[in-house]
Amino acid sequence: MRFRTGLALIAVLTMLLAGAAIGFTGVFGSGSGGDLTVRWTSDTARSIQGNHHAPAAGRIGSRGVVFAPTNGRRNTTECDLVALRATNGSERWTYPVPPANCTLHSVADPTIADYDGDGSREVLATTTEEVVMAFDPRTGAEELRANLSDYGYTQPLVADLVGNDEPEIVVVDVRGTVFVLRPDGTTAWRTDLSSYTNAQPAIADFDRDGGSEIAVGLVGDGGLHLLDGDGTRQWNLTAPFSGAITWMTTGQADGDDAIEIVVATDSGTVAAIDGEEGDVEWRRDVGEFAAVHAFGDGDRDGDPEVYAVGKDGVLRSSHASDGAIEWETTLTNADVRMTPPPSMGDVDGDGAPEIVAVTNDGRVSVVGPESGAVLATYEREGGIPIYTHPTLADTDGDGTAEIYVTYGDGRVVSLAYDERE
Repeated sequence: MRFRTGLALIAVLTMLLAGAAIGFTGVFGSGSGGDLTVRWTSDTARSIQGNHHAPAAGRIGSRGVVFAPTNGRRNTTECDLVALRATNGSERWTYPVPPANCTLHSVADPTIADYDGDGSREVLATTTEEVVMAFDPRTGAEELRANLSDYGYTQPLVADLVGNDEPEIVVVDVRGTVFVLRPDGTTAWRTDLSSYTNAQPAIADFDRDGGSEIAVGLVGDGGLHLLDGDGTRQWNLTAPFSGAITWMTTGQADGDDAIEIVVATDSGTVAAIDGEEGDVEWRRDVGEFAAVHAFGDGDRDGDPEVYAVGKDGVLRSSHASDGAIEWETTLTNADVRMTPPPSMGDVDGDGAPEIVAVTNDGRVSVVGPESGAVLATYEREGGIPIYTHPTLADTDGDGTAEIYVTYGDGRVVSLAYDERE
């Protein structure tokens, strides 16, 4: 078993260990309009404070399930994929990573998808056993194990990438090798981009030609690649920005047909790239350790926004079409190491989205997308850090998304937001 750290691990450890003072601006603490309450806290505590992979959550049949990746110290039994009941956080089943493979990155972000086209969704995840695995979400029975060339750092994707009307599993491992796997685990194609990757890859019809492509952002050379469904490199940008691409999101930013790719780099750049030609449409500097995840028309004005953060703890809403800032909100005035990106979803059941933002010092906030007003805030006792975005999912089927946050100690906290009358 090989554990390659390289630039990917260096980037993560830099985020985990670096410290910086934060300015205090914006509307932090204003506009309180609701309450965040704890539904449950999982019994998945680990001996480290560096867990940084987000859970997957959803409904399997009539039951809500949360799949939590927990990572721990090397050569221990702390590394698992844990299936939790969404109602109370109790454990349904656990897949234990062998102690010899247990590290900070042993289980990456899982995904819930029907990878084999049988009409039922499974849970998939990569591990430091250098494999991607699929499990029966109800029982934890292993359905698939396929070899990679290194461990995976990001979510597996399930889509018809090849264009044969059947799903494929798409995995980009930590050193930039793209695997496109058939449901039986055999390889449809693979290609080596020869650079580490941390940012979540994305699949879409970026150029609107009727077929799907995969976008991959890299750490090692900061490049961005768009690969066609057969692995052909459609375009690539070599070192287009200063720094490494560590976060990425996608969506329709303007009036053209192409899907845009929005990247964030550790040196502070947030930029939008046209998916058809690979042209940089705009770029903005938000300070070190820029991060993006939420992308959409949060304020329902007809134009989408990109919600970006930097190491300074400031949340920024920008026009997705040109990067112009709509508002800024300071989420914390603590001396934090980095700031994870926010997520967007309807957490109060009114049919309109809210922004759920987290901070490295453990704060969770619901933010109004119209003005950036902080509507409610939760702080867990003990000062446990947060390193990744929250997961929003309607796990009880009531039409309102619940909030699931992974803390550095491996615990998942489930929160509900209620708007005050």
